[in-house]
Amino acid sequence: MSNNPTCEKLTFLELISKHKIEIPIIQRDYAQGRAGKEELRTNFLTALLKAVNGEKVELDFIYGSVKGDVFQPLDGQQRLTTLFLLHWYVAIMENKLDVELKNLLTQFTYETRTSSKEFCIDLINKGIVCDNGQTISELIIDSSWFFLSWKRDPTIKSMLTMLDAIHQKFKDSPEVWNKLNNITFHYIELQNFGLSDDLYIKMNARGKPLTDFENFKAKFEQHIDKWENYSAPTKTFAHKIDTVWTDLFWRYKEKIERIDDEGRVTVEYRIDDHITNFIAATVINYYAQNLEIQLNEEDEEKVKKELEKKIKAKNVTDNAVKRERIERRITTLFNNPREITFNDLPTQGAFEYLVECFDRYSQNNSTELKFDVDLWKYCEDTLFKDIIQNKKLEWKNRAVFYAQTTYLLKTNLDRSSFNDWIRVVRNIIENSTINDVATYMSAVNLIRELSNGWSDIYEYLTTNTVNARHAESQVKEEIEKAKIIIAYPDAKQVIHVAEDTHFCKGRIDFLLYCTDYDIENPDLTTFDKDKLEKVLNVIQSHFESNDEYELFVRSFLTIKKNDYYKGWWHWSSGFDCHKGYFYSPTRMKTGKDSKYKGFSVLKNEYRDYLKELIIQLVGKGSFKQIIDDYNIPSDMPKWKQRLIKEENWLNGATFILIPDDNSYCKLAWQQRPSRDDQVRKVE
Repeated sequence: MSNNPTCEKLTFLELISKHKIEIPIIQRDYAQGRAGKEELRTNFLTALLKAVNGEKVELDFIYGSVKGDVFQPLDGQQRLTTLFLLHWYVAIMENKLDVELKNLLTQFTYETRTSSKEFCIDLINKGIVCDNGQTISELIIDSSWFFLSWKRDPTIKSMLTMLDAIHQKFKDSPEVWNKLNNITFHYIELQNFGLSDDLYIKMNARGKPLTDFENFKAKFEQHIDKWENYSAPTKTFAHKIDTVWTDLFWRYKEKIERIDDEGRVTVEYRIDDHITNFIAATVINYYAQNLEIQLNEEDEEKVKKELEKKIKAKNVTDNAVKRERIERRITTLFNNPREITFNDLPTQGAFEYLVECFDRYSQNNSTELKFDVDLWKYCEDTLFKDIIQNKKLEWKNRAVFYAQTTYLLKTNLDRSSFNDWIRVVRNIIENSTINDVATYMSAVNLIRELSNGWSDIYEYLTTNTVNARHAESQVKEEIEKAKIIIAYPDAKQVIHVAEDTHFCKGRIDFLLYCTDYDIENPDLTTFDKDKLEKVLNVIQSHFESNDEYELFVRSFLTIKKNDYYKGWWHWSSGFDCHKGYFYSPTRMKTGKDSKYKGFSVLKNEYRDYLKELIIQLVGKGSFKQIIDDYNIPSDMPKWKQRLIKEENWLNGATFILIPDDNSYCKLAWQQRPSRDDQVRKVE
């Protein structure tokens, strides 16, 4: 056996999903519910209650041996039993104890006494009927399935006492079930371990095994020894990772309370996961940027065969195999940073890149770097903090982090050039597809090329050809905006404000189109800053929320052929008529996003409908004024006249259904209306 057994952090439900838990005969009876243990119970349950308030609670190390599929704890019996009782109690109180959960909880059993084992089974499968007039123990004892002889079993007696204590502590806490996942412990499986061998952990100089990160660090330091040639020990990776680089993460340390079987509470602070997440994120960036991976003939042959089978060809190139291996490795680290190994940094160049990233973020308080640019959903606090805490990161978040890191590796921070740089990258990321490893690598390739212009991204875009093919449409817009900014410096502010609106989200081609500047056929002499400001004012006043939704729809119906809803138009077989869509101001985004049906209105003949509406708003100032000034044509159907001129017909409707004879319309509020009682008829 290894002198440093590794462990995994689990919840109680995760452990009983992994193994049946059996308290072996050699263990003592359950003791936390005994008389004289009141202080221990109170302290233990008080600590567990913190989980209900969102805190993370760790119950130290639980270890034992596995025989077949049965885990027998050598240390942790008391904590596991209390967790079993707590999960049963909460499940009963919150009506969660369905068949699936019953089957799962029966994975916990006692072998110390037959009565203890049978009690646990009946407690789960037969349970109690709650009555506020009795304690939990009284309800159990009064149940038809409870044998009075069980009251003499010291384990059952302690369990009943603990259940009453749990009820007193948790009865006023609502919706506890999902919060029980905040309670974890470190599970160690001791294979081929005799009972006397548990002295190993008790006598270990540390008192506990190495964490995943400590194991990685130890192996990595051996791996990189051939690349380090420093005269001063303070410059080595081993020294920095324990000193100056630790300071990077310490301000974000995670407080963890651990509780042993005797109820002793210890507090420690951990940053291991934060460092692991940073290293994994850096390795992901290096893989995507440099396309290097550890040679592995066995894996290469396996991947080649899989690709040949997939594409049904025998001409899979070595480069294709290499890229596939890189993509798979990036995906693995994306899903679980703890999978990082020293093989993920196979070359001296990869190692030096990691060191440089550590060093750069250590300088000039770069971990606290915030922007004068709205990063929308791509940054919750700071990019560094989001990365090290692994806050539901998606591929786009990582692309922005790559852009920030790339800039910092180029130069010391200059606020002006940095904000321009991150703005351009943000616009591109928002208006392109980055939803898997392949598109992420494509984005990294583009960002790396653009980083050659870090000092003045607008000047770079106007004087260089961009070769990367990622997000070509948005890159073209960024080039045209850069040309405008260089030619008309005073237009920079209004362009930036326009980019920041939720209507545009970085893509302002439609706003420019409304000023008669066409990005598809650009002519700098046609740019008009005053017009752009007026259009922007309309967008900010009328298109950044749905507050004026009904007025918006009604006024939009006055434009051109009065049928803008045909921008999204198809046949509804359920209603035997045509079906259209009422766009809302917040869905008129100009970017390529399938969630916004309004995009179609901007990319076909109906694009000019919205342009005319905006131009009218520039002149008239409000949707209501457009409606009031509109003269109803003599041949307009009555139902359409009513929608335009009369209030309270729409009431938030999103769909319109119109028969071939155009004699009436029906308004629908559900995305997939299927019955007449789900619509409102207007004649």
